[in-house]
Amino acid sequence: MKKVTILLSKYCDPFSKLIALSSGEYTHISISLDPEEKEFYSFNIKGFIKENWENKKSKYLMPNRLRFYIHVNEETFLKLKKEIQKFEERKGEIKYSVFGTLLCIARIPHNFKKEYFCSRFVAEVLTKSGAVRLKKKSSQYLPMHIIKELKPHLVKKKGVV
Repeated sequence: MKKVTILLSKYCDPFSKLIALSSGEYTHISISLDPEEKEFYSFNIKGFIKENWENKKSKYLMPNRLRFYIHVNEETFLKLKKEIQKFEERKGEIKYSVFGTLLCIARIPHNFKKEYFCSRFVAEVLTKSGAVRLKKKSSQYLPMHIIKELKPHLVKKKGVV
């Protein structure tokens, strides 16, 4: 079995505060296939990103983070890798969607082909790879929504990453 890490973090900028009001404390979600948890993938205002939390600095970033783990078989792990690689290959043509995030907050499903936000990205790669089954479309998940739905299947570890 292979470990997949899902990382929740919290920002305190005005847009993140709106997300927190809508779904809960944590406002950003990332996914890692790296056993050492040094490289995470997500979306932010810059678009598709690789995050290294050891060097991450932002005046809005809060220090507490929450890690969750799911375990998948080798085949599913390779499918996850492939789904993330598709985003890497399209990096120049896909962007962050503030409007998509607002539609999600308003609970309005949508499907913008070239616009994502962090939780839509994580929900999509998890479902398309077959790693998990989610009840709603990927565009309907904020970070805490994913965790609440997957809670029975997750191993949790709190702390600073």
